[in-house]
Amino acid sequence: MPTMTQLRSFLHNHSIHILIYQVSMFTLLFLYLSFQSPLQHDTHHLTRRTWGSCPSTPHCNGKFKTATLLSLFLGTFGVDQFYAHHWVLAAFKLVTLGGLGTWSLIDVVLWIVGGIYELPGCGGGYGG
Repeated sequence: MPTMTQLRSFLHNHSIHILIYQVSMFTLLFLYLSFQSPLQHDTHHLTRRTWGSCPSTPHCNGKFKTATLLSLFLGTFGVDQFYAHHWVLAAFKLVTLGGLGTWSLIDVVLWIVGGIYELPGCGGGYGG
């Protein structure tokens, strides 16, 4: 059985890795969302979604960005799925702690890519 000192040392090292991961993911997401060239704003065909029934409105884009940030920071507890009103997925994600992190990482990518999950009032997903 490990001693209390060993346990504290392990938790301290583990929390540092999680913090580094969270900060780096937030930085990447911030850079992705903030620094867009003016050319991207002029080409409407690149900003319009062509899958599912995801309308490209500022309201829905904001909701998808919120869901992405929730998935990034609180996805282990299923907060992003609760936000999207996916109650069963949220409950399983909460109970399994995001599939021990694997499900959470996959969900961050799926929210960034878009078109997989739907949000109330915005559609999305396969077939809307």
